[in-house]
Amino acid sequence: MERRVSPRTKTSIPMAVSRGKTRYLARCVELSQTGLLAIVPRGIRDQAFEYLSARLLLESGIVNVLLRRVRFKNELVAYTIVDIDDASQILLTDQLFEELCAKLPKLARRPKTVAA
Repeated sequence: MERRVSPRTKTSIPMAVSRGKTRYLARCVELSQTGLLAIVPRGIRDQAFEYLSARLLLESGIVNVLLRRVRFKNELVAYTIVDIDDASQILLTDQLFEELCAKLPKLARRPKTVAA
């Protein structure tokens, strides 16, 4: 079994996965720089072929990736990102940064003191 090398961020991103000319809708539930965890249809999970083309449908754009299945349990499948182009890598990094910043606690504001 492979080991995760970067932490995953919980998310809910729609993705379009394709096997040949057939496209399926799936949902990414955890995302990292090196892989993702997704809920995929049975037609994809049950196939012996472990590579999959996918498009993550972000608000800021579309991230095109080539994935390799690492493990699956029920409807959840863990994939590692095998190939990603530079533009998609930038969009993915921006998405992860925004999600990380959104989960940080807000700093408590101190009342301003007036100098006498």
